[in-house]
Amino acid sequence: MAEALFKIAVSAMSGRRNRLKIFPALTLAVFLLPILVGLLFTWAPAFGYLSAAGSNRFSLEPFATLLHHPSLPGALRSTFISGIGASLMSLGLALWIAATLYGSRLWSTIELSLAPLLSLPHAAFAIGFSFLIAPSGWLIRSVSPFPSGFTYPPDWTTNGDPWAISLTLTMLFKETPFLLLMIFSGLSRLDVRRTIWVGRSLGYHRLRIWTRLIIPQLYPMLRLPLLAVLAYSLSVVDLAYIIGPSLPPTLAVLIDRWFHDPDISSRFVGAAGALLLLLVTLACISSALVLEYLISKIASRKILDGRRKSPFELLVGSGSFYALILLGVNVLSLTALMLWSVAHSWRFPHFFPARFSFSNWSTALSHLLEPVFVSALAAFLSCLLAIILVVGCFENEQNLARSRIDSISQRSLWIIYLPLLIPQISFLFGIQVLLIIFNLEGSWGTLIWIHLVFVLPYVFLTLANTYRSYDQRYSYVGTALGARPLRSFFRVKLIMLTKPILFSMAVGFGVSIAQYLPTLYVGAGRFATITTETVSLASGSDRRVMAVYALSQFLLALTGFLTAIVLPAIMFRNRRAMQN
Repeated sequence: MAEALFKIAVSAMSGRRNRLKIFPALTLAVFLLPILVGLLFTWAPAFGYLSAAGSNRFSLEPFATLLHHPSLPGALRSTFISGIGASLMSLGLALWIAATLYGSRLWSTIELSLAPLLSLPHAAFAIGFSFLIAPSGWLIRSVSPFPSGFTYPPDWTTNGDPWAISLTLTMLFKETPFLLLMIFSGLSRLDVRRTIWVGRSLGYHRLRIWTRLIIPQLYPMLRLPLLAVLAYSLSVVDLAYIIGPSLPPTLAVLIDRWFHDPDISSRFVGAAGALLLLLVTLACISSALVLEYLISKIASRKILDGRRKSPFELLVGSGSFYALILLGVNVLSLTALMLWSVAHSWRFPHFFPARFSFSNWSTALSHLLEPVFVSALAAFLSCLLAIILVVGCFENEQNLARSRIDSISQRSLWIIYLPLLIPQISFLFGIQVLLIIFNLEGSWGTLIWIHLVFVLPYVFLTLANTYRSYDQRYSYVGTALGARPLRSFFRVKLIMLTKPILFSMAVGFGVSIAQYLPTLYVGAGRFATITTETVSLASGSDRRVMAVYALSQFLLALTGFLTAIVLPAIMFRNRRAMQN
């Protein structure tokens, strides 16, 4: 009897298959078509064709102008140093912290700290970090006037140094927590404790166990996040404006300046630069994959060499030091923002403000309401659309044969990551041109749509493992008890998956809040979000105003994560009481 009821439930649930087929196609269209069309309309001006500028023929003149531009060598140098350097150091630091601290109390502390660290937007962190390392920053103040002897800020170049070291460090401290989150997720799918026990029983020391047994299993789960970090680091614009070099800037900033130059002929050089940045990014990603292949070949030969101890075992204790620096820099940057936001006067070399005042907040409040509202509404609507599309895709997957699910899942990962692996500036100009042609720029619909392009991958990847591991038999039981499939879906499945769904929406909410270039190019200057206002104020001289806006950006992003924690607690408080 029970078997017959389950068969009825399965057949009823599978009847939705035809209706769900639209979700994968619609999802691909949402984020794949804009990229392809944007690239096409960016490549055309790169080869001299832009009818709006009166050029209706193709030529290589934009590339000739680009290659002879005096700022190009310095821009490429800064791009390579910051992009490749930050990516490699972030990966190395994240793996070193994991290998040396796994299972310790500090490791648990890091796990609890990841949510607030990730909720701190890049722009807000960059401003706070600049408050630390500036010649008049908190670090110099801590040793002034004694023992440094500085009674005036030293004439040093820390923010915006020509070698992009400050930009590299900023991305290092921001991307390492993201990779640590991916490591936590990957380790949860591995039997790490048993692997460590087996390695120790064979006489291997801690680092050998990680390099020989754990990291080879873990790295395939880190490959795509690492490539996304690499692509982002090579093409970041908002951070480069805040703390990067200016003369010359990074290649992405140089391209953005060409696109916004009043001289319309600069659009051709900007489009050529955008194509060059895309090629540079693809070349770096290809080099990373080749390097990974070579390392795997070399490591596969050494894995059986019988060596039980690594020469770096003496440095295991440094993992705690690096982890504390990572946490400390983030905490100090946030603290510096808080102090500057309530400082009335703070002269060098005083370690704390001489006077505190909330006048900075009261003065800025009237100006903050609009950008905060625009940011929150765009983020909420884009996350809502993203979760509908993602859940529809997963439901469609679960109605397909299991073998096909696995193959689609593996192939779709690269497509889902596409907006993260291609520099934004390489296709946003093309999207802007297309929207101008159809008179669609600067509308709420296009703003939410372009945010959805970048929110969707994060929502998909955050929710994928949990949603796919859901035991479908719970829904079958609901259907077998007389509930229709749709009612069983809403009353059983969605209720059980409320927490991971809200968390994935919180991640997408934070991603939308941090969008800078998409808002500028698609919004046509008609939408002032908290991020665009924060970046524009970062070039000013009033640190108090910058701190207020940066903290507002952080608090808005943090609201999404707090909602994901508090709302399920309120929803399920009675059920927990019943269990107790």
